[in-house]
Amino acid sequence: MRNTSTIVLAIVVVALAVVVLISQLPSGGADSDHTAAGGSTPVAAVLERPSDATLSHVAYVHDGDTLYLQPDGTTSRADEITVRLIGIDTPEIRPTVECFGIEARDYVRALLPKGTAVWIKSDVEKLDQYDRSLLYVWTEDGRSVNLDLVANGYATALRIAPSDTYWKQFAIAEEEARHANAGLWGNC
Repeated sequence: MRNTSTIVLAIVVVALAVVVLISQLPSGGADSDHTAAGGSTPVAAVLERPSDATLSHVAYVHDGDTLYLQPDGTTSRADEITVRLIGIDTPEIRPTVECFGIEARDYVRALLPKGTAVWIKSDVEKLDQYDRSLLYVWTEDGRSVNLDLVANGYATALRIAPSDTYWKQFAIAEEEARHANAGLWGNC
């Protein structure tokens, strides 16, 4: 009898945990329709570009979460800004190559070839400890690059307060990518 009570209690606890998790998801509407890689609506579609984002152009993609941008209206290489994508972390490619690091870099290079127009927005902190601009990046068609990388398994969600405006969306995308074994979750 004691074992049966323990099992019933465990089932109740798990059921309550599921109810709590489901209640934290956005409810109804177009913005709540989100699935991981391979689904019908990518998670990246739910993160709209803010109206105050500014235009820039891709100069070079260093790795999955670091790139160089040329602000709109500038032409000199001296005007380029080094960008660290906010809220995500991709596997490293230097000094050693981590699992899925090359794939993450190549994915961003394919998504954002040199010269590609992108929209950028900072959060509370403007620079990191290496003087890189901390930015969210959107493609011309409105896709969030940061969120796209997490949703497709090229990055993990990384919360560094106070610059964590989109943390909830990134965490949901990571959980979905894990469950789908997308990208690094199925390979590393």
